[in-house]
Amino acid sequence: MKTRTWWSWLAMAGMVGLGLGAVQANPVSENPILKRLAGDWTGEGELVDSDGNKQPVKETWSGKFTETGNFIMSGQRTLDQQTHQFAWEFYPNGELIEGQMKISEPQLDLRFEVAIDETARSVTMKIPTNSSGALMTIVNTVSEDGKSLSGTVEIKDESGKVTSTGKVEHRKP
Repeated sequence: MKTRTWWSWLAMAGMVGLGLGAVQANPVSENPILKRLAGDWTGEGELVDSDGNKQPVKETWSGKFTETGNFIMSGQRTLDQQTHQFAWEFYPNGELIEGQMKISEPQLDLRFEVAIDETARSVTMKIPTNSSGALMTIVNTVSEDGKSLSGTVEIKDESGKVTSTGKVEHRKP
């Protein structure tokens, strides 16, 4: 029977410790694009439905990181003449980022997919709006200096037909 020396046990314990102690980076709190979204913002734009009817959009919101490393964009939006509160929370799921959208009126609480392109400085959110396949896609692109944000939205019904499109320009005051 071969006797192991103290250093071989120490080396094995160190390897096990390294494996257990490895901390995975948080893809939310470490994301340079989400860091640019921190702070206070105002936005204006419009949505246009498939018949050409336009609805003005105004928003005020703040972006901030939580103590747990999530990122929340929350504020108030006026769409046409209806005002509601909203919150978009981005959280890690392993190496991926997922999201949760909450709106006060109409009351919505929906999970969504998030794709962040650091080169294009964009955040793409794909939000299923019902269980039959309707989808809202939002793409927010942050300026290089982090002081403006251009947002586009496309809403499709269950058949894949585009029912509304829009654009909102945001600025840090």
